[in-house]
Amino acid sequence: MQLIIDHVSQTFPAGRGRALSVLEDVSLTLREQEFTALVGPSGCGKSTLLNLCAGLLSPTAGTIKFAGGDLTAEPRVSIVFQETGLMPWRNVYDNIAFGLEAGGILPRKEWDGRICHYIQLVGLAGFENAYPHQLSGGMRQRVGIARALAVNPDLLLMDEPFSALDAQTRLIMQEELVSLWEKTKLTTLYVTHNIQEAVMLADRVVLLSRRPGKVKDILSIDIPRADREKPEYSEEIAGFIRRIWEHISRDAREAMTEVQEP
Repeated sequence: MQLIIDHVSQTFPAGRGRALSVLEDVSLTLREQEFTALVGPSGCGKSTLLNLCAGLLSPTAGTIKFAGGDLTAEPRVSIVFQETGLMPWRNVYDNIAFGLEAGGILPRKEWDGRICHYIQLVGLAGFENAYPHQLSGGMRQRVGIARALAVNPDLLLMDEPFSALDAQTRLIMQEELVSLWEKTKLTTLYVTHNIQEAVMLADRVVLLSRRPGKVKDILSIDIPRADREKPEYSEEIAGFIRRIWEHISRDAREAMTEVQEP
C-alpha cells in the first residue's frame, strides 16, 4: 500500500487576519515497502507534513490518500515521536499492549503472541515487566517502536525518534532500526534534522525548501544499506551528505537575511 500526497498546502492563522503558509503544493508518493526520509531547514514544515500523513491535521488544500492494497478496511498508521510517550505506570508488556487495546484490531486471545513477538524483535526479551523509569533512553525508544509495530501498520511515521539520545546510543539505534526495517519492510516516512542519519537509513531522501515547504529535490540512494559504511562507498555517501547540506545551509542563510514583516 502506498500513500499519495497530492498538491498539499497547509496554512495556519497568524493573528490580525493573517495566515502563515507552512507547506505549499507538496506532491509526493510514499511507495510501498520503501523507507523515505524527509529533511530540510528548521521550520520548513517537516513535522506538519508528517502530522498530515497521520491524519492529525487536515490539509488546507490538496489530498492525502492511500492507494493499492486492500482498501476495504481503514489503513492503519503508527507514529513514533521523539518523546516516546510511554505510560510510567505500565510495564514494557502493557505499554506495547496499549496500541492493541486502543485499536481493537486483534482478538485479545492473540495479544500475547503478538506482543511477545515484537518484544523479541526489538531486543527487549527479559524486560517485559520493567517500567519506563528502569530503562535507558534507547530501551524506552525500542518500547515505543515495538508499540507502533504491534498494530501491524500500513504506514509507519517517525518524527526524529533518536534526537534526544546521546551520540553513541543514537548510532546503535540507527543500526537496530535498519535491522528491524529489513525484517518488516514497512512503508516508512522518517523526519530528521540529521543528514548522515537520512543518508544511512533511507531509500529516498526528500528535500524540503524553507517555509513554505516545497519539494525541492528527491535523492535516490541505491547503495545497499549494509554496504553504506564500507570504504568503497565513502566518497558516494559523502557526496549525498554534501548535496543535502548545501541545500539546507543555503535555505537557512536566505531565511536569516529575509526582512521580517512586523
